[in-house]
Amino acid sequence: MRGVAVLLALSAAALSGCARVADYARVVEANRLHERGDYQGAMVSYLGAARSSFSATLDYDLANVYARLGEYGAASELYSAAVRESESPLSGERAIAADARFNEGYALFERGSYEESWKSFRTALAGADPGGAFAREARRNLELAWRAWKKSALAQPQAIAPSSRGAPGGDESELRLLQRLETGRWRPGNAAPGPSAASDY
Repeated sequence: MRGVAVLLALSAAALSGCARVADYARVVEANRLHERGDYQGAMVSYLGAARSSFSATLDYDLANVYARLGEYGAASELYSAAVRESESPLSGERAIAADARFNEGYALFERGSYEESWKSFRTALAGADPGGAFAREARRNLELAWRAWKKSALAQPQAIAPSSRGAPGGDESELRLLQRLETGRWRPGNAAPGPSAASDY
């Protein structure tokens, strides 16, 4: 009886190992599809792998597919999930965090979330080798995100012209202008009519 229990336990361990190998094969196949530009096929393969096997890797790879498809909202959420999962103490996928932060910064930048983009690039840069290519690219993107953030913060909303309603003769003058425009009696100052003037009326 005890031998049967041991045999069942060993069989379960072997099968779970086989399942992990099958999931790894799906991820490898999805990576190949992604490299060839078959993003839909890659997405199907990534989603076919069990999340328990490679959760941070799957989220990161799937986010890359969404980013390639222009779905930056979904991509940034998956990059954030990949960072959370890779930074957990039990994760064996800690190397993904910096790449996920970097790509998350790009996705947020494309969405127009410049402040969050800047924060992601800054976090990605914090753990990078200062002289490496990754750090140079992260610094360049950090600066671009900073500039876009500050530019968007300084942009003033367009001023709306005050309404002439309530002013003496305001409604009546608007009505006369509209009547002239509708009947075609309104002519611009001294400007000569252009070639498309006849088709305007």
